[in-house]
Order: sequence, then structure tokens, then C-alpha cells
Amino acid sequence: MVAPALVDVAGTCADNGQETGMSSGDVISSPSTPEKTYNRNLLSKRGKCWVAILDRDFLPHRLGKERNRSSKVLVFAIILIAVLILGAIAGLIGQIGNSREPLPSETPVRVPARIAYTTHSPISIIGNEGFTNESGVVWGSGTESDPYIIEGLDINASTATGIGIQNTDAHFIVRACHVHDGGLYYRAILLDSCVNGTLENNDCSSNRDGIYLLDSSNYNTLSNNNCSNNVETATGIGLFHSCNNTLVNNTCSDELYGVMVSFSNGNTLINNTCSNNFFGIYVVASNSNTLVNNTCSNNWAWGAGIYLDESNSNTLTDNNCSNSGRGIELSLSSSNTLIGNHCSNGGIELYVSSSNTLIDNNCSNGNCGILLETSSNGNSLINNTCISNSRYGIFIVGPSCIGNSIAANLIRDNSEYGICIIWLSTNNRIWNNTFIDNNGAGSTYDPNHIQASDELAGNWWNSTDGYGNYWSDWTTPDVAPPDGIVDVPYDIAGTAGAKDYYPLTTTPSEPIPEFGAMPLVLMVLLVAIVLTIGARRRKAHPS
Repeated sequence: MVAPALVDVAGTCADNGQETGMSSGDVISSPSTPEKTYNRNLLSKRGKCWVAILDRDFLPHRLGKERNRSSKVLVFAIILIAVLILGAIAGLIGQIGNSREPLPSETPVRVPARIAYTTHSPISIIGNEGFTNESGVVWGSGTESDPYIIEGLDINASTATGIGIQNTDAHFIVRACHVHDGGLYYRAILLDSCVNGTLENNDCSSNRDGIYLLDSSNYNTLSNNNCSNNVETATGIGLFHSCNNTLVNNTCSDELYGVMVSFSNGNTLINNTCSNNFFGIYVVASNSNTLVNNTCSNNWAWGAGIYLDESNSNTLTDNNCSNSGRGIELSLSSSNTLIGNHCSNGGIELYVSSSNTLIDNNCSNGNCGILLETSSNGNSLINNTCISNSRYGIFIVGPSCIGNSIAANLIRDNSEYGICIIWLSTNNRIWNNTFIDNNGAGSTYDPNHIQASDELAGNWWNSTDGYGNYWSDWTTPDVAPPDGIVDVPYDIAGTAGAKDYYPLTTTPSEPIPEFGAMPLVLMVLLVAIVLTIGARRRKAHPS
């Protein structure tokens, strides 16, 4: 076999003689320039010629393109990292900005025009056939697309229930009516065994109750009604044996009960204002209800913003229950979930209530932030804020509060202990909490100002895998080994002789606000990609 000719740098083919082949590592000389030799690994076959791969032949075109491509990837990765960093900073700035008090609007508030009511006598509708013009119906046929409408009436309820509707399943709307002066005996609006009703924008004042649904009045919607200033023993809106109703944007203030849900399941209460009552929202013997973003503040000193009595599996989210005797109280109630509620100057209390979950609630500036009392067992308290209470951040008082988990809570500046456990309460686990300056504690440990107390042996002040709590007065030493755990346990006050055997040297870490840990993960991934590209380039083209 004749070996292909070799092209030298100038591009001329030179005959290398008769050869049987060329193997990796062979060295070939150029006849025209004998001083030049070429390794087989640096040759490229072009037809019958072997072409030496030199910088002026290969690199300006192929390697140059590879370098440009790698540079573009590097620049793109850097831009992505910069965008993620700026996004995280913007999220932090936004969160800080959102925490500030909003500036007053320069746009004047528009007061709606006064409704011109039509005077009407009390209305009583029994059965679908009761929806007539004589009974106040001004429009509709009772279908979902064409409901009966009762609208714009002024009704004095001093002699009978203002509007009473009973045993109906036709679709109807009662709206923009003013029903008043029912006194101690008569309600403004009563639905008895009714479904498919809508009550909206009604004004019900000075009555026995504002709006009342009873005996299987299900799947009704109540929105934007004002049921305030009824008699002192009144209920603004009451549900009795009535399920799956929706209450939105109603105002029920200055009464005994703002809203009462009694023996009624699956109801949804959103954005209602229930302030200045004895109980803002009272839920008794009722399960699986959802309460979201209701304002139940400034209720009576002996009352509560939201009170659950013998009620299970309810969800309370983002409600404002501040400045009440008790922000939220659970009595004989289990398996409820409380998330993101604001209960400052009132707190959350559990009495004989078990298996409840409390997450991200603010329980500050009251007597006790969170109170577990009398056989309240198996509850989970996670990531709550208990700051500047006049006594304890969290108070567990028996008898027999057992098996509660208290983790990742911020407990700071409470006048007495951050957490206090007394009276036959045992087998509770307290870990990963942040204790700062409770009970007058300073930056160094003082046996007269210990931040927690435990009166019964058997409670655990660390997790099962070796994590305790952060104590602002106990952060060193950490040398044997330096693992984020203070080398000496933290002594808890009280007769139990309890200790936190794994006190943390720093506060438990939290994700970056708004973005969590994802930007950090992406940044690490992109840096790894950039380093990998660089390593491949160096390996492929060593200097």
C-alpha cells in the first residue's frame, strides 16, 4: 500500500515512499523541510495527503470556534448568576418595604350614594311557590341563571321576622335591604331549610340576630352584609345545623357573637370583620370549617377573637385576632390547624385539646404567647413567634400535658421564662427554638436569669438526632469538636434538673425570604458547570 503524501506547511505534497500504513505515534518528516517532523496524532488525512495540524491551519478556525462557544457559555452563566443575585436582593428589599406602614392614599375615599329603600312589611316565604310579587319579589323565575330577587326594601321587624324564607330550593337573592328594630324577639333575616340562597349587601341592625341560617340551610352565600349593632345578646350571623355555606366580607360587630357556627360542618368564612364582640367567631360542635383572613380583633377582655369548642379538623389561616382577651382558644377540640394567625395581646390557648398543629402564628405582647393546659396532648408548635409577653412565651401547665412537640419557634424578650413547664406535664420535646433575652437574661449565663424552666422529669430539650436550642446567653465554647454545638449543656431552671445537652452556637438558619434556598442551589450548579467547562478545555488543549 502506498502511503499518502505529506503536505508541509506551504501546502506541497511530498512523496514519503512506499509504506504499508501509519500507526498512532509514527513520526513523519517533510521532504521540503526536513527539520520539521509530525506526530501521527497531529495529522489529518485529506484525500491522498496527510496534513499537519498546525496553529495557523487548525486553531484559527476550529479551536477558535470552540473557544468562542465556551466563552459564550461562560458569559451566559455569569449573567444568570447576576440575575439570581439581583432577584434575591430585590426580594429582600421588597419584604422590608412590605413590612413598613403603607403611605396614606392621596385619592379621596368615595362614599357610595345612599340607597333609596322602598318601605315594605315583614316578608314570609314558605316553599318555592311563596316567591311572588306580593312577597317582595321584583324579578326572576327561580333558576340558577334567573334567580328570584328581593331588593331595596326597608323593613321594620318590630312585629315579626323581617325576611323569613323556609323550605325552598329555588335560587334566590336578597340584596340591599335594610331590616331593623327587631329588638329582643325578632331576627332581621331567617333562612330555615333553604338552599341556593344569596344574601348580599343587606343592613341588619337593632334586631335579636342579624342573619340566621338553621335546620339544613346549606349551600348558601352571604356576602357584604352589615349585621352590627344588634342587641347585646345577639348574633351577627348564625349557622345552626347548616353546612357548606360561604360567608365573605360581612361585618358583624358590637354583639355577643359576631359569627356563630353551631353543629355546622364544611362552611367557609373569608374576610369577615367580627370585632368588638364577646366572641368574634364562635365555633361549637362543628367540624371541617375553614376560616381565612377574618378580622376578629378588639373583642372583650373575657372573650376571644376565635373560639373553637368541641370542634375538630377546622383550619384557621391568616386571621387577625389581636387585642382580645384570648386571640384564639381551643377547648375540647382536636386535629385543628392554625397557620399564620396574628394573635398579639391575646395569644393562643389550648384547653383539653390534642393533636392540633400551630404554625407561623404571632403570639406576642400578651400575657402568655401560647398556653397548653390540662391534658392538651400531642400538639405541634412550629415556627411561631412569641415575643415580649408579660409572663411566658410558651406555658405548658397540667395536669398531664403530654407528648407535645415544640420546634423552630422564636421566643424572645418575654418577662419571665421563654418556656415554662409545670404540673405533671412530661414527654414533651423542645428543640431548634431560638431563646433570646427571656427572663432578664443577658449575653452570659446567669443562674438567676435562666431562660426556661421545667418542673417534671421526662421532657426532652433536644431532638432525637442531637440538636438542641439556641440560647443567647450560652454560645461558647465550641472546640471539641467545633461542630456548632456548645460543648457544655445548658442548665434549665426548675426541679426536674433538665438540661439542653446540645445547645446551638448560632440561631437556626432560615431560607432567604421570598426565594428560599433555590437561588443558592442554582448558583452552585452554574458555578459547577463553568468549572467543568474550564477543566475540559484545559484537558483537551494543555498549554
